[in-house]
Amino acid sequence: MEKLYRIKEASEILGVHPKTLRRWAREGKIRVVRTVGGIRGIPESEIRGLLGEEVKRVDEIREVRVVLYARVSSYDQEQRGDLDRQLELLRKYAQKKDTRLLKK
Repeated sequence: MEKLYRIKEASEILGVHPKTLRRWAREGKIRVVRTVGGIRGIPESEIRGLLGEEVKRVDEIREVRVVLYARVSSYDQEQRGDLDRQLELLRKYAQKKDTRLLKK
């Protein structure tokens, strides 16, 4: 028998609010099974299917944006190139954290 997840558990796995899952169930977007005790359960295969669709859709559309903030406290520091050094360090750090970061 396939494992069933309660609405709250499934919402945590899928990263949506429990009310959203209930609405999806009403609209027929997800399959919900009622147990003998009347408790709603979402089959594991249904959750896996939703995660698979989400992963594909997000990978296709997702755009990574990073904001880098650097500052110097004096004009002399700016002239010495401190600001450029800070920005270069920040760019390297961001690229290490996310290899999909695109250079401009």
